[in-house]
Amino acid sequence: FCRAIELDPNFASAYGLAAYCYTHRKVGGWLTDREKEIAETARLARKAAVLGRDDALALCTAGLALAYTVGDIDDGAAFIDRALVLNPNLAWAWLYGGWAKVYLGEPEAAIEREARAMRLSPQDSQVFMMHTGTAAAHYFAGRYTEASSWAEEALRENPDYLGALRYLAASYAMTGR
Repeated sequence: FCRAIELDPNFASAYGLAAYCYTHRKVGGWLTDREKEIAETARLARKAAVLGRDDALALCTAGLALAYTVGDIDDGAAFIDRALVLNPNLAWAWLYGGWAKVYLGEPEAAIEREARAMRLSPQDSQVFMMHTGTAAAHYFAGRYTEASSWAEEALRENPDYLGALRYLAASYAMTGR
């Protein structure tokens, strides 16, 4: 994505996807210089949002990066909501919009968004994230049995995904399992 930005400094989606890469680094626990990498994530995401005001992919990836990696949940959620207005069929926007709703403490809205993402793209390579987002929403709604079922489903799709394992372990603990 850095090379794409070099070739076209106005390519909004490249900025958003570069920010998204830092999100994966944070999820995996691979940040080596946390302060510097979070600042770079914020820079890339905000540039994506400015350049990509009408680019749903740029906005949804920038929004996730801001909400999760940077911790600016309100702006991140707003960018994702704008992406959904621009392209209501972008499964990733529903997926990451669901996660934004989890971060905002709106589990019912999160579940609806994750369900929409799964309907739009049932064979998506990120379906395990949709399942995990649904597990997280149920967990924070206090429905631990449902949360564990969704986390188990996510692990069937991607057995190595620690995010799902975290929700599974927490849900099991809350139900005495």
